[in-house]
This record gives sequence, C-alpha cells and structure tokens, in this order.
Amino acid sequence: MGNAGLDEIAGRLLIQCRPRQALLAAEIARTRDAGLVLTGGGLEATVRTLRESGFTGPLLCDADRYSGSKRVAAARGTHPAWLVRQADLGLLPLTDSGYVALYDIRGLRTILRTAARRRSPVVAVLPLAARWFATTPACEALVREINAHGVPVAIAVEHRDDPFGVQYLIRRFLRLLAAAEVPVLLLRSDIAAIGVLCHGAHAAAAGTISALRHTYPQVRRGGAPRPGVSAFVTPLLAYHRLETLERVFDGTPDLAQLWPCECPVCDTRTPARLGSAGEAARHSVHALLALHADLRRARTRAAMISSWHEHCSHALGVHEQVAEEVRGWRAPSGVRGWVKVIDDPVPVRAGIPVQEPRVTAPARAPSR
Repeated sequence: MGNAGLDEIAGRLLIQCRPRQALLAAEIARTRDAGLVLTGGGLEATVRTLRESGFTGPLLCDADRYSGSKRVAAARGTHPAWLVRQADLGLLPLTDSGYVALYDIRGLRTILRTAARRRSPVVAVLPLAARWFATTPACEALVREINAHGVPVAIAVEHRDDPFGVQYLIRRFLRLLAAAEVPVLLLRSDIAAIGVLCHGAHAAAAGTISALRHTYPQVRRGGAPRPGVSAFVTPLLAYHRLETLERVFDGTPDLAQLWPCECPVCDTRTPARLGSAGEAARHSVHALLALHADLRRARTRAAMISSWHEHCSHALGVHEQVAEEVRGWRAPSGVRGWVKVIDDPVPVRAGIPVQEPRVTAPARAPSR
C-alpha cells in the first residue's frame, strides 16, 4: 500500500473495532466513506473476509500487545514478520508495539527504529503513558525522537479515564501535532478523534466499545471498568449510559427538540430507546461520522477549528441547561477541556456551521 496507504486515510475518521464487529462496522464504513482499524487477534483472516465481502475501504491492523493484564513493554521489541504479513495483504503496516512508559526512551526508540528500517512506509504505533504530555520537557523529548526517526506514528494514550478529559494532555497533544514533521494518527479514542482531526492529525480512530475508546492502565485484579451500554449523543458531545440518557431526556422537556436522532438506527427516536449494545455501537458510529462530515465542510483548517470550538461551546451550554433540571449533572471533563484549551481562530463566523441557539424555558407565572 505504501504512500498510497497514507494518502488513503488522510483526514479520515476511522472505526476501531474487534474482528467480531468487523462486518457490521464495514457496512457503516461503506456508507460514510470511512475505514476500519481491526484490533486484537485473528486479524489476517478478518481482513480476507472483509475483502471477499467487497469492502474496499482503508484497513489498518492494531495487534494490541500494549493493553490488558498481559501487555508487553516497548523494549521487548516488535516482530518484522508481522509487518511483512500486513504488506502481503495490501495494508499499510502498523508495528505490534508494546507499552511505552514515561521516559522509556529505549522502548520508544526500539519501536521507531523498527519502522525506520523498512523501505516502504510503516506506521510506528506508540502506546504512551499520559504523563508523556504532563510536562513540556517530556513532550519535547517525545517530539524530538519522532522527528529524528522520520516515520509516521499512531499514538494511543493510556489513562484510567478519558485522557482528553485532562487539559494538559489536550494542550500538549495539539503542540505535538504542530511540531511533528511526520503524519500523526490517534488510535483508541472517542470524540477527541474529531477534535484532533480538526487540528491537523493525519487520521484518527474512534472505538466501537469503551475498551477501544481508551487504553486503561494495567491492573493486577479486575480490569478495565465495565460502564454498561453507552451511546454517543451529538448535542452533548459525549457518551452516556442508556439509563442515564433516559433520565436526562425525561427530565428536560424544554430541550426535547435536541434529543431525537436521525441516524439509520434511531430513525428519529432518541438514543435512550436503543435496545442493545450492538444498536448503541452502530448508532454511535453513525453519529460520530455524521458530525465529522459536518465539520469537514469547512474549507480551511482555521474554519474547522472554529467550527469544532463552536460545537464544544454549544455542548457545554446544553450540559449547563441539563444541570439546571437534573440533580448532580456535570459536563464531562472532555467537553470542558476543549472549550478551555482552544481558542476560536475565526471571530467572524462567516461560512461556518452555526449551532442552534440556547433554548430558554418559558417564563413561569409567579406563585400566589
């Protein structure tokens, strides 16, 4: 696939899924001009099945050696044969990297050197501790290594919750995008995938399930949180559990016009009426891809950033309205973080999609 593979995914929002979800994800990808990031085991057989089914869109394979209780460290190295097998399938190869702890320069260089030795383009997967972005020196060291090796990178950020709910990470990730001299992809994300695309990421992937929207820290017992069935709600720019959505929608009659969804799964119903985890995942992918398509209509990078800022500001306003009616409600840290960190580069919003104005409840008659 080579450079053509990099060009093919440029600017795209990708769907990150397990092999068992691949055929359903491919159906959505066909309708939305999207690609897939297959994650886990049995990837080669899944690629063949997808191609035999007629799916011709971009495909990437994430071996996922960096997550879970049996994850490996970056210094353990990668397998060159894995790169060859991906290339033989006509794919843009991704390294099967291990986890890169803070200041693990040896492990970081091990991954980058593997990719740099290949004649054709290889994407170096960098599963990073969030603390790489906690200080300027750490982030600058990361950027220096990436630029020195000159290979495309795909970053997945480890965090116990939402890495892009931390303001320092948003701020320094955007600095990395500005300073990197190579294409930068983001893996294993959620709504932040759209945010970084607006700010110049080469491509980004949003997961179909919570375990693929995050890279959780390694734990000895238990494992990643089990959040139940969640769905993405565009006016809130966030995922919430279905039972939470039902409570919010029922408790905010003045915002009722915001909640129906026109995706093929909901068909003008609200996401609270989704009946299964599979329906919630398909709805969420449709909604994210529709939002990204809306943002891509902006003609310039500044206009995309401005539109993203407007979407985040509008969502924060909706959360504040919900909080007036639903006890204990708070806007997600991710929405607050994007509004706090980024500035609108286009004060005059000509030609940029305008959000609906704030809905004001009708005045109540004074009690007697």
